[in-house]
Amino acid sequence: MKFILGTIISLLSFFMLYFFVAIFSSESYEVERVQDFSQSKQLVWHKFSRFRNWESWFPWNSSMNAIQFNYTGVSGRTGAKLEWKTAESESGSMIVTRIEPFVELEYVWQSGANRVSEALIRLDDFNSGTLVTWKTRTDLTFWERPLGTLGFYQSQIGATLEQGLSAIETELNFN
Repeated sequence: MKFILGTIISLLSFFMLYFFVAIFSSESYEVERVQDFSQSKQLVWHKFSRFRNWESWFPWNSSMNAIQFNYTGVSGRTGAKLEWKTAESESGSMIVTRIEPFVELEYVWQSGANRVSEALIRLDDFNSGTLVTWKTRTDLTFWERPLGTLGFYQSQIGATLEQGLSAIETELNFN
């Protein structure tokens, strides 16, 4: 009986702590990664600005089996859209919301039924190459906030952005 009561009190304490942290946690998270490339802005830009080019380095490829891509709109322009679906029936889309050629690309990312993120890719001249800043921002539900506070999204999403930037660097160095 003491074991059951102890377990209930422990679970209730954990729930109260989680609830307390959620109240005071941020309503969103932002992840940013920066990488410099030795190539020109024009070469790097084309890896990002046209969604068809994402197929070769799309950082989520390894976690999705048999991914199918569908493209609509004018490639490299506002309104261009990439949709994907996997064999496991996971789906998502990205829509370009603003584009300034060779400088910035903003897009909205939707995965699953209702997870929406805003993302920005910015290119700047850096030494004799290009500095790429890739950041994403997502609103969190009340129950997700403690995970954001504990850095879960920073590590998970950040690692994926780093993987994509590394894949682009590898492609650019071998082409």
